Amino acid sequence: MKTCCVMVGLPGTGKSTLLDFVDNPEFGDSVFVYSTDNYIERVAADQGKTYDDLFSDYIKKATVRMDALLDVAIKEGVEVYWDQTNLGIGKRRKIINRMTQAGYDVECVCILPPDSEEDNAEWNRRLDSRKGKSIPRNVIQSMKDSFVIPSTEEGFTNIRFYDMYGRYND
Repeated sequence: MKTCCVMVGLPGTGKSTLLDFVDNPEFGDSVFVYSTDNYIERVAADQGKTYDDLFSDYIKKATVRMDALLDVAIKEGVEVYWDQTNLGIGKRRKIINRMTQAGYDVECVCILPPDSEEDNAEWNRRLDSRKGKSIPRNVIQSMKDSFVIPSTEEGFTNIRFYDMYGRYND
């Protein structure tokens, strides 16, 4: 069965880093990564600008583009990785419904929020080191407060939990 893997986690906790293997050319066109951030970052690089410079003007364009590419990926039956924060049940339910209707098995990889002083310090370091890609602290806090741990009751067939260092947590 075709698989869609939904990445869940706060910004800067390692979702995209876990997907670095997908950029390997050996996958060719057999994998699609749904990432509005990647789209905006590519456009920004092409224009000599930053993600922050383009975000507000390009997020809608990025979403339209990713949706169009997702339609192609579904038609071709390729594996899909949905790389966004996906913090709430409502957002995840939309993804699960769309992908199950398209005949996909929907799994989840969840990066758990930092839960210690040391982890929070590392998370803040990561957020602060993303030059040209910033999120206001009040928005980060709101995201952290709204984070809901995913469950199979949402419709995921499998959920794998990791910490922000990429270590598997069962």
